[in-house]
Amino acid sequence: MAISIIDINVKSLIPNPNNPRKDVGDVTELADSIKEQGLQQALVVTPDHEEHGERMFRVVIGHRRLAACRLAGIERVPCVVRELDASTERELMLVENCQRSDLTPLEEADGYQGLLDLGAGVGELASKTGRSESFVRGRLRIARIPADVRAKSNSFAQLSLSQLDELAEFEDRPDMMAELASMAGTKNWDWKRGQLRSRVRVEAWQQSMRTALEALGLTVDVSASTWTTPEGYRFYDVWSGEPDEFEKWYGQWREKNPYGGPVIRFSERTVLCFPQLSPEEIAERDAKSERREREQAAFQEALAARKEFDRLAYTLRTDWIRKHATGFNGGQLRKANTRLSLLALTGTNLCDGLIAGAGWNNLDHVLDAYNLLTTTPLPCDDTSDRGLWRETNLAELHRRQHVEGAANRELLLTLCAQLETLIKPGTWADECDITIAQAYYHTLADLGYPTSDEENKALNGCFLPEDDEAE
Repeated sequence: MAISIIDINVKSLIPNPNNPRKDVGDVTELADSIKEQGLQQALVVTPDHEEHGERMFRVVIGHRRLAACRLAGIERVPCVVRELDASTERELMLVENCQRSDLTPLEEADGYQGLLDLGAGVGELASKTGRSESFVRGRLRIARIPADVRAKSNSFAQLSLSQLDELAEFEDRPDMMAELASMAGTKNWDWKRGQLRSRVRVEAWQQSMRTALEALGLTVDVSASTWTTPEGYRFYDVWSGEPDEFEKWYGQWREKNPYGGPVIRFSERTVLCFPQLSPEEIAERDAKSERREREQAAFQEALAARKEFDRLAYTLRTDWIRKHATGFNGGQLRKANTRLSLLALTGTNLCDGLIAGAGWNNLDHVLDAYNLLTTTPLPCDDTSDRGLWRETNLAELHRRQHVEGAANRELLLTLCAQLETLIKPGTWADECDITIAQAYYHTLADLGYPTSDEENKALNGCFLPEDDEAE
């Protein structure tokens, strides 16, 4: 392989279109240094094409140095000229850039993909760059994120590695991937991710359930609202469970509902069976019962929406606290603990806190919530002896509170666990209860919690019932 070092006019040097690093960044300081001390390290270039009788060279290593030289007004720079094939050229750029800490995960991923496209194997890529094969496979998964998805947000390039990994989860669902990508740079990323993961789980369950229903000669009715009772049927019977267990339940259900076939609908991970009315029931049905069923259907639809919101919000809060609790400083902990202690003791109107005994006797749920908030769960798993379970875990809580330097953090986790037990689906539809959630979220926001738009809407009363109009 021929190697030579020559001074080349910067006008004859062109950036490499396959360079993993898409932005050389601010080179002002580097330009000032080059002005004073000269260029200390030669660029690596390879012959490209001729232009107006002049040989042009493609930069392989040294894009930042070239940009700085141009800014400094340097006309000629020393270059190592190498004859390189496409694979070796990309390999050199990727290896050199991987050794720098400011290469983004997406840029690195695209670099691996470029070499893969030229015939390199995963093992070879790992060996050349000093990475593990699982690491390279992870980066290649990120590289497969389509260009149209990347274009969904101007902030896409700023996504963290963990966010890119989360986006790649939906590789088989480009519609969902695009939905999540559109949240880049907003505080709604975690909410949308949780929402999409839930949708994937629900759709997988429903697909398996459809197979079980088809085996029984049943199909899902998608012609009307989930909760609307079909004409000639009465309000639903509900079943939740795994698809392979449905046949047994359905057999028992048929014994109690012998008239005709049911109408089957889904509500998330629930099967709704609308039984056909018997002749006697049809004769007795009147306008009052129809109205009652319509009201019940509207109630169930609103309740389902609150339950799904509450589940997602609870998951986001507990995940965030567990991830960040060890990073709060003393001032943050003292301020949060003061607020939450007052909230726990007195509530928001001196009648809904610990002193009034509102909800704080449910120790089991507090301990369960604490386990979700801490990176070190309590040691005693659920046993048949609930008294022993509570006693053992409470003793461990007390021990942790006396560990030097841990008291404030443990107090925060315990207070958060207690407040989490108060927030339920019904909280969001009650004007009094929602004030607890509002105060809790205010404290979490001061700690850095990124409250999503959906959570803000709920805190502002989107689930509160509208005033009934006079009939």
